[in-house]
Amino acid sequence: MASKTPSTSKPGDSERIFRALADATRQRIVQLLLAEELSVTELVEILRQPQSTISRHLKSLRSAALVLDRRDGATSYYRVHSVEDQGNALTPLLMNWFATSPLSTTLRDRLQRVLADRRGGTGSFFDRLGRKWDELRAAAFGDAFALEAMLSLLPAEWTVADIGTGTGFLLPTLADNFRNVIAVEPAATMLECARQRVADHGAANVTFHQGDLNRLPIQDSTADLAIACLVLHHVEKPADALAEIHRVVRPGGRVLLIEQQSHENQSFYETMQDLWWGFEPDDLASQVNRAGFANVHHRRLASAERESRTMEAPRLFMVTGAKVK
Repeated sequence: MASKTPSTSKPGDSERIFRALADATRQRIVQLLLAEELSVTELVEILRQPQSTISRHLKSLRSAALVLDRRDGATSYYRVHSVEDQGNALTPLLMNWFATSPLSTTLRDRLQRVLADRRGGTGSFFDRLGRKWDELRAAAFGDAFALEAMLSLLPAEWTVADIGTGTGFLLPTLADNFRNVIAVEPAATMLECARQRVADHGAANVTFHQGDLNRLPIQDSTADLAIACLVLHHVEKPADALAEIHRVVRPGGRVLLIEQQSHENQSFYETMQDLWWGFEPDDLASQVNRAGFANVHHRRLASAERESRTMEAPRLFMVTGAKVK
């Protein structure tokens, strides 16, 4: 019986394989799949990365013919392409090298926990996934869908003024949910960024005005809702800005302020070029009341504290009020 002649890698195959294995995460995936056949969910749990990231890496490995998948009910399990099935000599050499490279202690421990859960069948899918569920949901749907849904509870026919819009961070969401949006910003460069953001979004119901927040370029009683998000601590005279906001809100309309709580972080203050070191919620609520708004309330925004990771940012709070008829 004739012996089988070893196959050799084509130049294109070699380039694709090396490119697929150039990423550290993909290398760890290969190491894990050499040890055990795993699902995407299990890889997410072990590597602590979003599902979208793991799926993207698996796609690259599949394109290079380094991994295969099989279906088991609703779950796909991935494994390294067996050496016998390879059509080149390069991949077996690389796989043998990965197989002799030990997993880190952390990854090995996580792998064992995942396999123990699988064998024991402990709990439901949601019980096993636990805290990773939030990450998987965000990878699939993003973080803003709940906010978008709740905004639909407000009247769509409203005119909303975004006072101090900056680069227009809020404008796409506002444009999607309200009939008319007015964006006001004193800095020409930021206003241009806001215009571009809205143009990229394809919204046609936003009007832009460059103007001083102490003399808003908006007619009296125009807005059903006025928003000033992280604006007042950049204004020389916040009381004057609040009076102007009261002027442009129609009777029965509302105001929403989002502000920094008083802090002593010198680095943050200088980085953000602030004029004020934030406000005490009670004090700002009193200013809003003196500006003419009624039913004034304030509340801490805990979600901002959970998301603050890159710097020691001050706490945020919101103030709401209504213009009486």
